[in-house]
Amino acid sequence: MKKFIVVLSSIFELVFYTFFMVLIGNVNITNQVISLIVHFLSMIVVASLFYFLIRFIFSKLEMKAKKYIYYMVIANFIVGAIVPVFLIIIIPNEALTTFAFLMVVSTIYYGIFINLVICILNYFLTNRYKKLG
Repeated sequence: MKKFIVVLSSIFELVFYTFFMVLIGNVNITNQVISLIVHFLSMIVVASLFYFLIRFIFSKLEMKAKKYIYYMVIANFIVGAIVPVFLIIIIPNEALTTFAFLMVVSTIYYGIFINLVICILNYFLTNRYKKLG
């Protein structure tokens, strides 16, 4: 059951960050520097929102967020990078090939940065050491 929840949350993460980053990409900003800053700040905000949402869901399901968020990140890369390639091989359709290519690009472009931010947040927010003395 826990593996199913991890895979389901990784698919949800892929859809979540792709949807929001496409919305952010549609905002027209003429200055390239400001556009780049807004783009990366929005990726950090999306990653933070998703981290706290998935941590809340895992805590309600009595799963350890410290452990399973890392599994979710790995499953997200597998779902976003390997599954579309298998779909292209199994079903050689032009529309499916375009969709699979967009999934791979989204995983590479958004997924690496967003999953890195999620891992950093998970490391710093779940590894709290008790203060001695």
